[in-house]
Amino acid sequence: MKIYVDAFSGEEIVSDSFNMEEKFEGVIGEVQSQDIVKGALNVDVGAGGHFGGKNEDEEDGGVEDQAQKVNNIIDAFKYAETQFTKADYVTYFKAYAKKVKAYLEANKPDRVASFQKGAGEFIKWVSANFNELQFYCPESYDMENHIVLGYYKEGQAAPAFVYILDGLKEVKM
Repeated sequence: MKIYVDAFSGEEIVSDSFNMEEKFEGVIGEVQSQDIVKGALNVDVGAGGHFGGKNEDEEDGGVEDQAQKVNNIIDAFKYAETQFTKADYVTYFKAYAKKVKAYLEANKPDRVASFQKGAGEFIKWVSANFNELQFYCPESYDMENHIVLGYYKEGQAAPAFVYILDGLKEVKM
């Protein structure tokens, strides 16, 4: 398994266990998330209260375990939603893109031209779709490194997440 970590902070952002589609010259990766149910596993082995469980006719006394509907990616990587105005996001993205470009020049010089072209296409897409986007910070709430974008595709019950691939490093587990 591969984990994609922020190239600057080393924080885990996403993994290859989710199918990722590349867009905008391979600069962007998009993953469709799912809502899952977490917790509240109720297993009946047919032995009633013989093993410390409670019989159906007993009053309370068991542990209350509530099922929760969560997003699989938000839950796995502990994203926290944050807010941006369009101007604030453009300012953030320009600074982040400059940082990524410097990283690529030092580590992957063959990606610089594709990154610049794809990043330009991406920011146009963000501007055109801004009102449909949600913004997420990784667990550390580091607002200067990788910010994940989410949006709902037509017909989907859970958001697709958008990652700036050139700002991530693969780590094999």
